Amino acid sequence: MIPVIKCTFKEMFHKKALFFMLILTACYLLLYGLGIKEVYKSVSRINFALVTISSEFITIGLYFASLIVAFLVVISSAGALSGDVESGAIQAVLVKPIKRYEVVLGKFFGIGFMVSLYSLFLFFSIIFLNKAFGAKVALNFNQLLSAALLFVWMQLVLISVCLWGSARMSTLGAGILAAMLFGFALIGGWLEQIGHLISVSGNDSAAGLINAGIIASLLMPTDALYRKMTSVLFSSGGINLMSNSILGAGAEPSLYMLLYAAAYTVFMIYSAARSFSSRDI
Repeated sequence: MIPVIKCTFKEMFHKKALFFMLILTACYLLLYGLGIKEVYKSVSRINFALVTISSEFITIGLYFASLIVAFLVVISSAGALSGDVESGAIQAVLVKPIKRYEVVLGKFFGIGFMVSLYSLFLFFSIIFLNKAFGAKVALNFNQLLSAALLFVWMQLVLISVCLWGSARMSTLGAGILAAMLFGFALIGGWLEQIGHLISVSGNDSAAGLINAGIIASLLMPTDALYRKMTSVLFSSGGINLMSNSILGAGAEPSLYMLLYAAAYTVFMIYSAARSFSSRDI
């Protein structure tokens, strides 16, 4: 499995897409930094609004950062297995005493490690930029660590889905499948949050929206992990600063959803390994 992980590192470093992603990341952080600098400068005298504004802008930054990382995940892992099969490169790998499930695990850990480092860099860059320009949200070490791990976990779930698709279908098909499921989870998260906001106002007709969000999270738990991340990051003394935002977590995912996300990831990796083991190459 170790040789597969090493080869995966080399493949990612040699992809032109990674170079363009780094450029995109630099542009994103530059524009985001300039934007929040002007905002914090404008509202620096409105002390009572700084905490809410800071929470909103950190959430917005992390939300779009998660989309950037998801894009990297799809382009780097959708063809991780199917691409090698289509090009014939897998033949050279399997000549060595390496089992097919080790190839799948090697791809997962190799891509996962690289994406995790990239995710952590983006996460802490967003936090640093906000704190540097005047954010007034108090974030302790445990909150930051827990939220950062949840941010990384989102991408690991997406990698497992990409590998599952890559083990069963073409690169294009795996990429479309993963992107559709990820988008479906995002829309479901919005619907659930909107339903929660409607229910808080005293309207009981939002159960359908909430149920739609739950179903979407069961199909793809990435957005549920994002909502949990915002809840962990902005909850203090039993008060969630982002409970009334569509990008926040008024309807906070439970511990059972986290356990489901863990089981979901393991199941996808297991299914990918099983499918790839029986695939005609």
